[in-house]
Amino acid sequence: MIDKVVVFDIWGDYGYFRRGYTTTSTISYPFPSRTTLAGIVSGILGYDRDSYYDLFGPKNSAFALQIINPIKKMRINLNLIDTKTGFILSDNKGQRTQLPAEFLKDVKYRICLWLDDDSIMDELFTYLSNHKSVYTPYLGISDCLANIKLVKNSFIEPEELLATKEDIKVHSIVPTDKAKIKIEPGKKYGAVKSPSFINAERIVKEFQEFYYEENGDTMLIVDGRYHSIGDMNVIFF
Repeated sequence: MIDKVVVFDIWGDYGYFRRGYTTTSTISYPFPSRTTLAGIVSGILGYDRDSYYDLFGPKNSAFALQIINPIKKMRINLNLIDTKTGFILSDNKGQRTQLPAEFLKDVKYRICLWLDDDSIMDELFTYLSNHKSVYTPYLGISDCLANIKLVKNSFIEPEELLATKEDIKVHSIVPTDKAKIKIEPGKKYGAVKSPSFINAERIVKEFQEFYYEENGDTMLIVDGRYHSIGDMNVIFF
């Protein structure tokens, strides 16, 4: 049961959430996947790599994500070097591989998070309320530094509701298996499938598919469960 949530914003000049199946010319997801969100929160808390996957299981955690800034994409060429030879260009005798990569520009998201472990929720809330983190937050890769800000100065108790006969305006991205959306003219919709859960070997165990509106506008749902959080309606995943 999602009884209380912490809400915070994360934003930055650039974001790069590479789709794993794109290699020679990479493409970014329009927003961080659930696994990336878990990594961001774990970085704030200072957890070691590969140490936190159980904390973000399907039964003891839930995220909701709102796109605040419109999705803007741009191409940047990355210079890759062989790190087995060295970590600076001179070690590689100037040899490098240049790859075009799709980045997101001026990104901003609002994150709602529920964890079953109250002590970790309290710890995260303390970090966010003091604008501190153990590791520097970033959006996908460490080159894309991010800022964070707590939205409310207290936990929020969400109310779970059911959309049945009337259209409900939802502010978050919508998991396709949890609600049906109603298409509105003038809006730009997208659908994307991204990793949700990985195991200790960093193998993806489950994907989830989402509807989203590219300009960050609300979407109407005609069927499904959602949560009311203050002046927002969101769907957790």
